[in-house]
Amino acid sequence: MHNLTSDNGQLFEHIYKISTTGIAIFSAENGSLLKANPAFCQLLGYSESEWLARSDANGGLSGASGLSRYKEVADALLQSPSGSQQLETSCIHRNGQTVLISLVVSCVFDEVQVGKPRLLIAQATAPARSPIIGEAVPTEQDMRMLKGLKTQDLVTYSSTAGVFYSDITARNQAELRLQESEQRYKSLFEYNPAAVYSMNLAGDYLTANANLEALSGYTLEELIGMYFGPIVQEKDLAKTLHHFTLATQGKPQNYEIAILHRDGHTVEISVSNIPIIVNDQVVGVFGISSDITDRKRRTEQIEKLSYEHALILNSVSEGIFGLDPQGNLTFINPAGLAMFGLSPGEKVDLSYLSTIQQTESDGSPYVSEGSPIFQAISNNQSHRETEAVFWRKDGSSFLVEYQVTPLFDNGEPKGVVVVFSDMTSEKEIIEAKESAERADRAKSEFLSIMSHELRTPMNGIMGMTGLLADTELDDEQQGYIDIILKSSDALLYILNEILDFSKIEAGKMVLNQEPIDIKEVLEGVRDLFMARAREKKIELICLMEPDVPPIIIGDSVRLRQVLVNLVGNAVKFTEWGRITVSVEVVPGDDASKHTLQFIVKDTGIGIAADKQNLLFQSFSQLHPAINRKYGGTGLGLAICKKLVELMDGSIGVESTEGKGSAFHFTLQTSIVDNQ
Repeated sequence: MHNLTSDNGQLFEHIYKISTTGIAIFSAENGSLLKANPAFCQLLGYSESEWLARSDANGGLSGASGLSRYKEVADALLQSPSGSQQLETSCIHRNGQTVLISLVVSCVFDEVQVGKPRLLIAQATAPARSPIIGEAVPTEQDMRMLKGLKTQDLVTYSSTAGVFYSDITARNQAELRLQESEQRYKSLFEYNPAAVYSMNLAGDYLTANANLEALSGYTLEELIGMYFGPIVQEKDLAKTLHHFTLATQGKPQNYEIAILHRDGHTVEISVSNIPIIVNDQVVGVFGISSDITDRKRRTEQIEKLSYEHALILNSVSEGIFGLDPQGNLTFINPAGLAMFGLSPGEKVDLSYLSTIQQTESDGSPYVSEGSPIFQAISNNQSHRETEAVFWRKDGSSFLVEYQVTPLFDNGEPKGVVVVFSDMTSEKEIIEAKESAERADRAKSEFLSIMSHELRTPMNGIMGMTGLLADTELDDEQQGYIDIILKSSDALLYILNEILDFSKIEAGKMVLNQEPIDIKEVLEGVRDLFMARAREKKIELICLMEPDVPPIIIGDSVRLRQVLVNLVGNAVKFTEWGRITVSVEVVPGDDASKHTLQFIVKDTGIGIAADKQNLLFQSFSQLHPAINRKYGGTGLGLAICKKLVELMDGSIGVESTEGKGSAFHFTLQTSIVDNQ
């Protein structure tokens, strides 16, 4: 027997034995059989030893075996450029039946004597529809009949035709199933929209489709043989190893992890690990992975929005609740629960009408489905009411303002959301405010009337006192008259302040619009207080910046009143030093308008920082001791503030206790065209 072994002999022997294709090796010299594998032996029912015993100079396969065409095939092989021949022939099975087989015969040439054939190798398989025939050969009519028969019909046909045919042999059926399975696996592997791959038990990639290349950024050449660990993000590596280990134990796994793309960005994926089981043993793991980055981002955004919306609903002071198209309550925020007298943990699953019980303003219930909110639900329209009545759980009612807004999802109505506020307290506050304003107006009107009524007799007293002072009086009587005149002047000043204040409060103060000579106003105020300033040895100075327009439009009486009040206070509260009255222009955008700033600065007693907020309030006094020493009604600065604001200006103060004060106010005014 020829020596068939080589360096790869053991591998060849293993493939030779397990092959599902029948393989027979013949001598090229005399055609004797040298070797036959189990598949070849099974094909015709003879063992290898029986084949060897039947071998002869003609190949041992002539006659009953049906392989008498050996010489013909051998001669054709020597002439064939491809070195192989394919044919179909009928062979006699060991049980006496004829079996149609396909042969592919190849020639192996001698390595020493070039061109000399050494071995013939025959590969034998059964065709797709190999008939097993009795002694008779199927006729042409039989073959036509066979084409229309199914496998289950063959037995019936054999009983009538006197012959028996088998369908594909078991081995060929297995081969076809294997080929079909391989094609299906290939389609599933290559055309799957997910990344599909296989790994050995160590986690190394064995195979992978193109989608894994796109998912990871690595080429297939780089992936094959590579361990999956470096691709997985570190935070998910332990999780991945846990699931992979379970898969190697025969337990399929589904999980989600993050991998690191080759270019550095993160990819969120879902993973399925499926054990590869051969002969009841796990030999590897299949993996199927899909990119879920966008889905996870959307989910995170939805969760974040839901959380933020919940925070908003829980934090707003207005009540908010939702109703479905049937009027059933779908949600309500904590503020709404509190307004309806419901506890946060209380289950609210009643219908809208039995939960909220909206009624008409007189307390009578609406007729069935007649409430405005129910109408808004039915018509999918917005609705707003400023005064409506809702009812609490305990049966008490409260006044609300509410807004109904319909909800739509892709054009389909999904109900409404109602935002409401408890207006009961607000209405009470409004009513109280209106009542206070009415009382304030009545007070102002009363003060205005009383001031007029008091000033009339006061003028009479002062007039008669003046006439009396012109008569011949002794020193004691003259002293009495002086006291009466001073007291009358003080009382008249107070009455004038009250009258002005009441006019402003009542909105009856009307400003004149006339040309004002600013220099004349400043000099008039200075002359008024010059004697008093000299008496106290105080320097009184008036300054006007060069860019101040000489003539402006405004109310000279009220401007003079403000300056007299401020300069009078400065003289009153200053015992030494200087009082400066200045006016300057504050730059503005409108050339036709001027903003003038007046400043009255003194070196008087000053004002404590914590008392400065009381200066411009009505009837306020900084300290009782100051009031006793200097006097005053506490209305002067309040009147100044209101007059300045009537003239579209503002007033303020900067002061340091013990060092003096600087009162300043601005006026918005237009100038007179000299032309």
